[in-house]
Amino acid sequence: MDYFSYERLRDYQKEFIAMVNENVGLGKNLVLEAPTGFGKTACVLAGVLPIAKEKNKKIVYLCRTHKQMDRVIEELKLLSKKTQISALSLRGRREMCLSPLILTHTQDASTSMYVCRLLRKMKRCTHYNNTKEQEDKAYEMETLFSKGPTFSNEVKQSCEQHAFCPYEVAKSVMKNSQVIACSYMYLFHPEIREGFLEGIGVGLEDLIIIMDEAHNLPGLAIDLGSSRLSLSVLRSGIREAEEYNEQGIATFLEATYQALLSLDEKYKLEKGDEARILPAELISYYLGNKVPFIKEHNLIELEEFMGFMLKQGDEIQKEMLKKGRPPRSYIHSCGAFLNNWLTMRSRKDFCFLLVSYVTKSGAQSARLEIVDLDPRNITTQVTSHCHSVIAMSGTLSPVVAYADTIGLTNYSSNIFESPFQRSNILVLGGRGVTTKGSYRGLEMYRKIASKVAEVVNNTPKNVGVFAPSYEVLEGVLSGGLKYMLEKPLYSESRSLSSMENDRLIKAFKDHESHGGAVLLGVLAGRNAEGQDYPGDEMNCVVLLGVPYARPTARVKAQIEYYKQVFPTKGNYYGYYLPAHRKLNQGAGRAHRRLDDKAAIVFLDYRVLQPFVKKDISSWIKRDMHTIDDKPGLLEKTIKDFFSK
Repeated sequence: MDYFSYERLRDYQKEFIAMVNENVGLGKNLVLEAPTGFGKTACVLAGVLPIAKEKNKKIVYLCRTHKQMDRVIEELKLLSKKTQISALSLRGRREMCLSPLILTHTQDASTSMYVCRLLRKMKRCTHYNNTKEQEDKAYEMETLFSKGPTFSNEVKQSCEQHAFCPYEVAKSVMKNSQVIACSYMYLFHPEIREGFLEGIGVGLEDLIIIMDEAHNLPGLAIDLGSSRLSLSVLRSGIREAEEYNEQGIATFLEATYQALLSLDEKYKLEKGDEARILPAELISYYLGNKVPFIKEHNLIELEEFMGFMLKQGDEIQKEMLKKGRPPRSYIHSCGAFLNNWLTMRSRKDFCFLLVSYVTKSGAQSARLEIVDLDPRNITTQVTSHCHSVIAMSGTLSPVVAYADTIGLTNYSSNIFESPFQRSNILVLGGRGVTTKGSYRGLEMYRKIASKVAEVVNNTPKNVGVFAPSYEVLEGVLSGGLKYMLEKPLYSESRSLSSMENDRLIKAFKDHESHGGAVLLGVLAGRNAEGQDYPGDEMNCVVLLGVPYARPTARVKAQIEYYKQVFPTKGNYYGYYLPAHRKLNQGAGRAHRRLDDKAAIVFLDYRVLQPFVKKDISSWIKRDMHTIDDKPGLLEKTIKDFFSK
């Protein structure tokens, strides 16, 4: 076990490593389900590292969070005590940057990358210029970081001292690294992928890709393939066109603005509602006499005009950079969206929406959206061309459905048993309560709140309570939950900023050392999936129902599309399974370390039914006990479990 960090293997780890080693050696893909605490990171690295060395392949380890990326490097630093290994964690392009212009005026990875390229091309980035001018010093730094596993912050801090470009130095380190831990965006965002592969000096066929928390990939792919255009962006585009004396573009965007207002008036949507529309409902506004420079039914000329907008937007961004202004072009944003609308108009794997939403100021407004219905449009650009893909998570069941939805072929799969002691796990399914829509009301919410209080007041420390929606969260609060609890309550809110939410979670976790507290959140929200709660940070997790989506226009379009491409499975793949996976994710929040003792309580009778229960992870459902709707029974069961 030259590439395993630890002295002894735990149960099932040997089988995991052997399966990875054999299949990656054959160039096959893998879909592997194993719970948190299994040791997936150490095992998957032990399996792929010898194959990567033998076949001269790079390993790209994709993660969702910075913490997960750092965990990979920590594991490799431990391994480097036994064998030489080079590795780098790579944060987002913007987070690796020291340029004040990018840090101040860009908000996302794609824009940061675009502005970075412009700055380098125009020789206006001091950090990039310094790196090139002091090549010897930069090379010395790159050589040092290439000798072993390196955190991205180590590169950034060193570059700050010399005013070098951290990303440029990191690119050179990556070329010499066997393992690169980074965000999914580096490979699955088409524009970012191109620059990333160029930076590390290889093609997709030279990569072994490990996808951690891989259950998130379908949703990420749909987001990457989708786009939107609002009234406010159109207004900004019109002002920009007038400022740069582009009267033709201003007229065109004004026509688009009026078209969106007309569609809004036609559909009369309530706040938060959406309607599926035909692409022609927008395109028709550009034909005939409505816009004088577009000839009747001449879509080719319309496409050419979109191209002209994109070109002018590029020039405006360059001009803004020269003047030291934020390099954002609304003309370019509008042109890109409208070009996609035109290009995708006949595609069955996209749907076109009119959406009514509430702005930050609280006003009702409207936007257009293009929604990608098929994750494979994005995922197969990567998975079909690399040497091997290893998709792993605690919630991928059923693996056939997962592989279908991301278009993964030539794969082997396995579901590994949990290493947790069964005596440290209590799983309960409660009868007599549900958050099913037709049953919701004050009486049911009071009953649910009462059962939550039975659990909370008999659990030693912290408890997480996750509702299927904010409507249910607010309903349980209206049922008097706060007044039934003997512990402080911290409630998640849509209005909290990221920083405010971080403070909320820290305050909740701090109670682990003095009596415990309750965190009330939403399944699939930032606290039910994006956080870990080891030890007493969460002694128990309570799930208040199954998070089935509202039957919105996009959800119906997704089901309709899946019915076409996956006959007999459309409803299951498009509606039921995503909700069951979110339920699973929430259920696993409390068991994060092997010695964690925690309870999982499902307060919805539907989870006991075979249709839902079959999609619950095997380590959770294997010992699920039914709790009848009898006074005090839930309280006694929780108390007995923690008193042992």
